[in-house]
Amino acid sequence: MPAAYESELERVLDQARELLGAGDDALLVEANTAVNHALQITPDSVEAWLLKCQIASAQGDDHAAFASVEMALRRAPHRAEALYWRGAILGDLGRHREALRSIEAAIRVVADAEHWLLEDLMYEKVTILDALGLHEAAVAACEAGLDRCPGSPLLRAALAPAERARVRSSLRVLRGGAG
Repeated sequence: MPAAYESELERVLDQARELLGAGDDALLVEANTAVNHALQITPDSVEAWLLKCQIASAQGDDHAAFASVEMALRRAPHRAEALYWRGAILGDLGRHREALRSIEAAIRVVADAEHWLLEDLMYEKVTILDALGLHEAAVAACEAGLDRCPGSPLLRAALAPAERARVRSSLRVLRGGAG
């Protein structure tokens, strides 16, 4: 084992991350094999369960992704990254209210060291609110996200569509619900 890795677990997780990050669907099976090996080494590894969630999601298996993130949350119930992935997967499953609760819980516990995650959390919240038809709330969440992450190109890009949806929604109300 190279000196760069402190453990076999770390090496195998890094291998799985590289395979997932390659953007080649053909490598996802190999990434899944690597993460399964990591879970054999350390079944309680939150990082391994989160990585398994991401791989399953990339493979389009939302149910396996959800099961994996639940395993991570059993081990770290207040970890922002796990709550984020739970919310994202629930959103993919069309369970938007539950997804919103998970994303909001992640926003409450995100640490300063995880500032990189805050932008994604705020964007996910905007997306979920929009999917729920809560366009005013989506715009407000986008603006709140930009207050906390002022340089975010992701949130800036989300603001215009959220505002357009809010205007369309208010026009329907003005027209008596005709759309």
